Amino acid sequence: MKAAIISADWNPRADYPVTAEETRTHMARVGSSCWQNPSSRVTTLPDPEPGPEDVILRVAAAGLCGSDLHFFETDGEGYMKYPGMARFPSVPGHEVSGEVVATGANVKYLKPGDLVCLDDMVCCHRCDSCRRGFPNQCENLDDVGFTMNGGCAELLKVPESNCWNINGLVSRFGSKAKTLEAGAVIEPFTVGYNALFECASRIKPGAYATVFGAGSIGLAVIQLLRATGAVKVLCFEKNPGRRALATKVGAHGVYDGEDATKIILEQTAGQGADVQVECAGAFNASVPAMEAAAANGSQIVIIGRDSKRVPVFLENFQCKKANIVGAMGNTGHGTYPNVLRMMAAGLLDPTLFITDRFPLDDFNKAVDQAKTRQGGKVLITVA
Repeated sequence: MKAAIISADWNPRADYPVTAEETRTHMARVGSSCWQNPSSRVTTLPDPEPGPEDVILRVAAAGLCGSDLHFFETDGEGYMKYPGMARFPSVPGHEVSGEVVATGANVKYLKPGDLVCLDDMVCCHRCDSCRRGFPNQCENLDDVGFTMNGGCAELLKVPESNCWNINGLVSRFGSKAKTLEAGAVIEPFTVGYNALFECASRIKPGAYATVFGAGSIGLAVIQLLRATGAVKVLCFEKNPGRRALATKVGAHGVYDGEDATKIILEQTAGQGADVQVECAGAFNASVPAMEAAAANGSQIVIIGRDSKRVPVFLENFQCKKANIVGAMGNTGHGTYPNVLRMMAAGLLDPTLFITDRFPLDDFNKAVDQAKTRQGGKVLITVA
């Protein structure tokens, strides 16, 4: 099969406490501290064969997101900027849709011809974290497109349990082709849903909300907030193209990020924002503004990834009964079925912010386009 593959040099930083397990497996817990000099190419790999619990997908499309871009963006020493789990060489692509073409002997719920989207978090379901209801914190986590081969390829092997049937969305989007494009952009909505409604709490209809960053997750969060009753959603984004997309998906006000605190207080009659969502991965710019504009009982929800530390004055949070909530992942807790129901009902539309499509052979061109952060979702179209 044809596939894009990322390679990098395993060279843990001198001050990084690399574990014996990381040394053995080269699965870095903090990719930005271990992987250096990344590169990518399109090549040919053996076709995958399904295990007993697996399905083989003929990939239709794979989305590129900010995490993928952080694989290629490096610091002055050549270390990639992605701070999460990563192992190379591997095929990228965790936002994936496709058609089932083969199934393992024990597969029960999918059959060839089914259209599916992918839950990229491959949990063990046996460790203490999984059994206590924290699947996104699985102690033996594999992650499609990060630590195992992903969807920027013609074929993909994944566990049946990580696939969600989207046959029912064909009537919503009008065709198989458009449904599969939408399916490749479901993952950002599930990340936002997990953050807003599983990790956070006290988010109620009638809220004043802010979203910092209008990449695909920020645009998904805007739609989720509107769909669940936020009466004012303010978005802060430096890129003019993405500001236009934020307006398109329903933000009530969109700004370039300057004087964010002042704008939030003006737009909320001095009350501040009830829920504020960091989707930019630019903590030094966003978190101080959100802290200063936090309403009583408010929450700052952190989805964006940033390797930098940022100061906060905790007295503000104590006095306001406010929280900072960390959110990672998108699996479990009914997230995927609820997002799919909202899409089927017309409350969410991932196709609104697909702006670029590239064939698999042009993977590096697609990455270059995504790096400009000028538009919305960049898709690798495969089938």
